[in-house]
Amino acid sequence: MIFVNLPVRDLPSARRFYAALGFSINDASSNERTAAVVLDDDVALMLRSRDRFAEQVAGDVGDPRTGTTVVHCLTVGSRDEVDGLVGKALSAGGAPWLPVREDASGVTGSFADPDGHVWEIAWMEPVHVID
Repeated sequence: MIFVNLPVRDLPSARRFYAALGFSINDASSNERTAAVVLDDDVALMLRSRDRFAEQVAGDVGDPRTGTTVVHCLTVGSRDEVDGLVGKALSAGGAPWLPVREDASGVTGSFADPDGHVWEIAWMEPVHVID
């Protein structure tokens, strides 16, 4: 499994945001300082309060609102799913990031979550999918 850990300013708000995108929360792995968001069977997003996240890292906790710290990318099964997930994110309080990019290999939409963490949502033509 892959666990992606993100610092958040307001854990209940971040939890609501990701639930509004259609992801489930694993309550058994969550508490007042962490929310475990299930992205799929092999990937979990661990939303951590900034003080909880600071316990895991050396040095300062970065702030994605002042500069992009990482770009996360999720793949989906169709162009409609790209548009749908980006639309849900914007409706749930996310912000637009880059314009939709479309080329011969597929389509990529993007958004920033309320804390400024950047997400791309991509659909790729089957010949470009990495097995």
